[in-house]
Amino acid sequence: MPRSLTTHIDSPKEVGVRLKAARERAGLSQRQLAFPGCTAAYISRIEAGARVPSLQMINQLALRLEVSGQWLATGVEVAHAEPSELLDAEVALRLGEIEEAERIYRGHLEHGDPARPAALAGLGQIAFRSERWVAAIELLDQAFDLRGRSALADPGAVDTLGRAHAITGSRESAIALFERAAAEAHEAGASVEELRFAVLLANALIDAGEFSKAEACLAEVIRFADAAGDPVASARVFWSQSRLHSMRHEPRLAGRYARRALEILERTENDSYVGMAYHLLAHAELESGDGVEALRLLGRGRALFGRELGPADDARFSLEEARALMSLGRHSEAALKAARTLELLDSVSPGDRGHAYVTLADVFLAAGDRARARMLLEQALDLLTEYLRPMVLEAGRRLATLLEEDGDTAGALQVLKRATDAASSVPAGQRA
Repeated sequence: MPRSLTTHIDSPKEVGVRLKAARERAGLSQRQLAFPGCTAAYISRIEAGARVPSLQMINQLALRLEVSGQWLATGVEVAHAEPSELLDAEVALRLGEIEEAERIYRGHLEHGDPARPAALAGLGQIAFRSERWVAAIELLDQAFDLRGRSALADPGAVDTLGRAHAITGSRESAIALFERAAAEAHEAGASVEELRFAVLLANALIDAGEFSKAEACLAEVIRFADAAGDPVASARVFWSQSRLHSMRHEPRLAGRYARRALEILERTENDSYVGMAYHLLAHAELESGDGVEALRLLGRGRALFGRELGPADDARFSLEEARALMSLGRHSEAALKAARTLELLDSVSPGDRGHAYVTLADVFLAAGDRARARMLLEQALDLLTEYLRPMVLEAGRRLATLLEEDGDTAGALQVLKRATDAASSVPAGQRA
């Protein structure tokens, strides 16, 4: 490649490419970006690589686009030392001092403040913890944009952004984000980050019902986990393997991998990880038909979380407890637990909520409440049709059976047709 004759940019062509990309990310037209001394026509020529903008003009454009002048000129991001205040905010956030962390982050939101991306990301993390999913996505996406959509600039923020997308039902967005992040980490030779994003990708694929892709992804991830020598990373891989086998209705394999994850996590002394591992193992025991052991494991998991158990995780534990009680024939207790679960389900993603409604319908049906079971299956069908189509046939079949038993054959056929039509739009390899 010919070397640029200028000293303040790498090449006119590359500057043009970066300028156009930053402008489009900002949602601005060339006319909207223009300012006195820099017309829309001149911006067009810069983007075409036909002009060499002065350093002063580059800095003005960078300021308007909220990127650094050095990145726009050379493609290399300047390494800003974050203010010590931001470290204080991160510590405060980890200690649960949310108001103090938020106060510090809000002090760095001015346009042009080099700490603005970190401040937006911090506020996004606070919103996520508060289960304000839409606000979290908006804040984290702004931070991601300001960092040139580089996942490696703040892997934790990208991790949370993808989770927020999944919770709100945008599973495709989560999958695409984690795919790009894993590819970026691979190209950069960042093996730890590649492992992290690959595990997140595998779990997003499992949640979307894309089991074949998830299995292929996990097979590749195992190699990274072995090389990394990180016990938590290995536990995450086993955890994902357990979830995959559970979704495939293979309880023995699901239980085997859940126990391996639990053995590792108990050595890390991370109570929240261990608590969720107990939840995963309880699910596997339920699939194997051992409701007593499932209840014992769920009790241990709850105890480990203690006061840190949020509404979403509380809903997940309550759902499995209702299933366990039903399996033991304790239908009245199961119905009470199911009613409590319903109060908590707004905190989980729409797709997960739809799947939970199918399970809770079984609980209410066993307790003799057919009307509530039917209502839940109808709601499940609506949610799964929109957010989790690989699971829609299960809801459709159960609702159709209920309608047929009630003498509504026409309604049953209509439900089956709707569920079949929805499922037919899902590739065969992704169906449950």
